[in-house]
Amino acid sequence: MSGIYTPVEAAIAPSQSHDDIRHGLLGHPTHDEYTNHSDGPKVVDEPLSKEIGLFSASSIIIGQVVGSGIFSTPGSIVLLCGTPSTALILWVVSGVVSLGGALGSAELGTMFPQNGGMIRYLSHAYPRPRALCATIMAYSVTFFCRPAAIAANTAVFAQYFFFAAGRKDYIESRDYLLRGIGVLVLTVLLVLNMVSVRWSLRLLNVFAVVKMLTLGVVSITGFLLLVGAVHKTPGTNWSRGFRGTHLDVRSFASAMTRLFWSWEGWSNIGYVVGEVRDVKRTLPRALTLAMSTLGVLYVLANVAYFMVIPVEDIDNGTMLAAQFMDRVFGTVMGQHVLPACIGVSILGVVMSELFGGGRLMYTAGKTGFVPYGEMLGQIHPTFGTPVYALGIMWALSIIFLFAPPPGQAFDLLVDLVQEGMWYFYALTAFGVLVLRKRLPRYALRRYRSPVWLACVFGVLSFVLGVLQFYPPARVPGKDEPSVPYYLAPLLGVSFMALCAVPWYLRMYKYVNRTGIQLLAWIDEEEQQVLQMTEADVRHLSAQ
Repeated sequence: MSGIYTPVEAAIAPSQSHDDIRHGLLGHPTHDEYTNHSDGPKVVDEPLSKEIGLFSASSIIIGQVVGSGIFSTPGSIVLLCGTPSTALILWVVSGVVSLGGALGSAELGTMFPQNGGMIRYLSHAYPRPRALCATIMAYSVTFFCRPAAIAANTAVFAQYFFFAAGRKDYIESRDYLLRGIGVLVLTVLLVLNMVSVRWSLRLLNVFAVVKMLTLGVVSITGFLLLVGAVHKTPGTNWSRGFRGTHLDVRSFASAMTRLFWSWEGWSNIGYVVGEVRDVKRTLPRALTLAMSTLGVLYVLANVAYFMVIPVEDIDNGTMLAAQFMDRVFGTVMGQHVLPACIGVSILGVVMSELFGGGRLMYTAGKTGFVPYGEMLGQIHPTFGTPVYALGIMWALSIIFLFAPPPGQAFDLLVDLVQEGMWYFYALTAFGVLVLRKRLPRYALRRYRSPVWLACVFGVLSFVLGVLQFYPPARVPGKDEPSVPYYLAPLLGVSFMALCAVPWYLRMYKYVNRTGIQLLAWIDEEEQQVLQMTEADVRHLSAQ
């Protein structure tokens, strides 16, 4: 039995009923364990409270998915494939396939309704050898990908506000000033995340509303242009159909990488699923609602952009949405209002990443994957938040924010964030099929996703991961990067391989030396569910 993780059956007294056991399996606290510190605050070791409803769950998804990509990426996609018609098809295909991956994650989230997302999913899907896949994911994402992503977004969000204020000189010459502003804002977000889950969710909701309103203005304008309610001189982008399409392997791989990264972020809800109310209904509905709504808005935004901007006029030095706003609403909207809204949008991504990243760190400690799990898995008795996990995620983000010098080194860090994620997404998607075969009658599988679509997502994710080593297509109008194209994926894979070292030290050397079975919780959780009676299953189905 693990000395870090307390399984449900060990967390209840022998006199407790099966209802209490079911209560614990669903992630609710079954008992209170207090650790007293004579020289510090008390920390309660119990599951986090369930504060996340349908709207907040959708906001967490939207907050992570919508950054600046949809406002700039469509131009690159069209230049890579030649025509807006082809690009629109790729947007739809990538959106549907991404929805398949999201719904597969929803199935796994209902099966294992505790915080941690892919850490838990990979642990149950691939428990041998000694949860290697989950351990590599825990170290590479928790200690590198997530804090690096927070740092990358924290460093750039202030640029949009200076741009909106007409101070472009600050963007070009005051790099460390921008990073300093990022530290200040990130610290404020950290304090909010530490002291109040409810107010953190409210702020996430506000960010999501701003994102949807900004995207909605572009999308609704596209619809009005489409039906003729707004009169604008029509271009020839859509009338040319597929004439001029040039889509080879290189351009397809480059386009799909950008497209899937524009949809990326739905996995963030998995890291906080233990705090979702009525998870069997809320999780699938939130993922379907958020991804479907964004799909419609993304398509309409593409229609809007290319009804106004001819392909020949796309300027890769200017954000496509800004060109669109300039032409339709004037320079005030394009040069001032839109950049400010995008800055808020990126700030929302930072908030969502910090909220989910703290829970990811919390789970990595609580489940025994990383040392000092007792500390990382603690919840503040007053605030009800994983204060230590959030604090360490903040500290790592600050390190990544200031460690790289300006220029190519920082750009390389941004590229590195996404490299390893493709493989983890693929393994998680295939995990749906693996667990269907290995655990066909699992009482907590209260939602069944279209497994074939999840597998398609898994195949494409793996292919995209491999294609990062293939020379990318050159986007017309953009300078060739001086850093070799293979450096980012090579460093990403190398870092993942290095994570096998702490895996060996933790899962073999530490276990053999102490006798503590760090991974006993994986089988114990499954066995408790498999031994549930029909009455237990009916009780769970009614919830």
